[in-house]
Amino acid sequence: MTGKSSLVGISLSSLQEAFSGSEDVLVQMLALFQVQAVERMAQLDGHLAAQDEMGARTALHSLVNISGAVRAYGMSDLAKAVGDAVKSQDSSQALAFAAALRRECDWVLLQVGSMLAAAAAAPQDIWTAVLPAAPK
Repeated sequence: MTGKSSLVGISLSSLQEAFSGSEDVLVQMLALFQVQAVERMAQLDGHLAAQDEMGARTALHSLVNISGAVRAYGMSDLAKAVGDAVKSQDSSQALAFAAALRRECDWVLLQVGSMLAAAAAAPQDIWTAVLPAAPK
């Protein structure tokens, strides 16, 4: 183990390319992401525990969409991996990917919180956010 984090987080360059000049829209999207990511992860946990394939796939579909919208590509990829495992009825694989998804989601939420705090005074200040170091 190298000690390097395997977390991906948000692609700031992609986010800036897509939203530069529309920071007010980005702030709204990030605020919505904060709420929906927490809700969808809780739903996913419940559906996986109940072995509810359709419910899990619905929550995962939403997670793929919202994470892609905020350029959290690692989170999107992990949600797809959980979905593939659920679809193939490999519960141990689904749970392992879901644990990785949880860690990635928590990291993205920390980044989002930092960005929203930076944008509190003015939306364009979002690009000056000092993001926390990735946990190891």
